[in-house]
Order: sequence, then C-alpha cells, then structure tokens
Amino acid sequence: MQVENLKNKIPAPFYKIIDIDEGWYQIVVDCDKELTAINPSYNITQIKEKFGGLRYYIKPVGANSDQTNDMYKVIARYEKIASKTCEATGLPGVLMKSVGGWYKTLNPEYAASKKHYARYKVVKNLPSEDEWWDANK
Repeated sequence: MQVENLKNKIPAPFYKIIDIDEGWYQIVVDCDKELTAINPSYNITQIKEKFGGLRYYIKPVGANSDQTNDMYKVIARYEKIASKTCEATGLPGVLMKSVGGWYKTLNPEYAASKKHYARYKVVKNLPSEDEWWDANK
C-alpha cells in the first residue's frame, strides 16, 4: 500500500504513523509525489487529521529556500483539497461537528448512514481561530 510506504520517510524519533482515514489516502500519496519531485530527500514528521483538516508536516533535507517555499505551497494545496474531501470515503465532504465538539470532514449522506457519525452536523459558520483553540483545549 502506498500510504504504508510513506512511513519510510518518517525518521526517528517520530512515530511511524499516518493518522488519517482512508478517504484521504490518495491525497497524501499525490502530495508526496509532488514533494518528492521537488526534494527527493525530504522527511515526513507527521501526517494527521486535526480539527477536521489534513496536517502534513515535513522537514526539507538539503532544500534551498525556493524549494522549501514550493514544498509548502504544495502542502497547502493538498490540505485545501482535503478540506473538501470526506475523510472516510474520498467523496466530496464538508466540515462537520459532533455533539461532543469533534470536527471531521465528511460526506453528509455518508455520515447520516453511519451510527458513529449520525449525530454530526454540518458546520455552517466556521469558528474563528480563538474559538477553535478555546473549544479544543
């Protein structure tokens, strides 16, 4: 599996974990391909979901400032793609929030059909950065 291969780019002391659901697997694989084309030696320090968004953290190895900037632009583009992609299915998705305050990007029809996501509701107004932090302390 291509996502499993990404773990080889995670050096010690970082945990060799890709902490996302299957719906985002192709997104991170495609992101890695573009990053590798810019800097074949780059390291991944973490790939995870946080507040319903993709977080792809890297350490450029031997990259100049232009390459590093290009890499962060690639990451921003793929994080934006993930923000509109269901984490579970890869279908179009939106930010949703559980009764308990957990955020996930999900396809609303899929969420409604699954017991563990059935109580998630579409977030109509995105919280400010301060509200994110206050709600998730």
